[in-house]
Amino acid sequence: MTDSMFGNDNDQWVCPNDRQLALRAKLHTGWSIHTFQTERQRKAQTLEKTELDVIMSVIHRSEQLELIEQHRIGCLVERLENMRRSAMGNGLSQCLLCGEELGLLGSPSVLCLDCCMKVCTKCGIETTGTQKRVQWLCKICSEQREINLLLNGM
Repeated sequence: MTDSMFGNDNDQWVCPNDRQLALRAKLHTGWSIHTFQTERQRKAQTLEKTELDVIMSVIHRSEQLELIEQHRIGCLVERLENMRRSAMGNGLSQCLLCGEELGLLGSPSVLCLDCCMKVCTKCGIETTGTQKRVQWLCKICSEQREINLLLNGM
């Protein structure tokens, strides 16, 4: 009775160890292996050295690209933090970023969609929204959106 519920000795499934799971995750293969295969079947399924070399080179290249992308994101985050630190205005009567006076006698201003602070048109970035309307973002919020897109895409 238990053989029909849980399988018999010829049909056992075994969970692989952590090392095998990590490799299988990188290769996007299954998570378990059938254990009753004969030695000949296993040898027929083994990869040749050249195939293993190709697989390892792909994994190595992927890891290198991931490191490069992490470095690039780190540089973007650092640039964003520098921009926040160097902001000179109050965002009400002055441009948030460059500190230039805004209003009738000063530069024309726009309101940032995300932070609701005023910036001059030089420090603002014009974008289109979902309804094809022109919307403005300050450079800080624009950079923050770009970083969020990169992080959510990973």
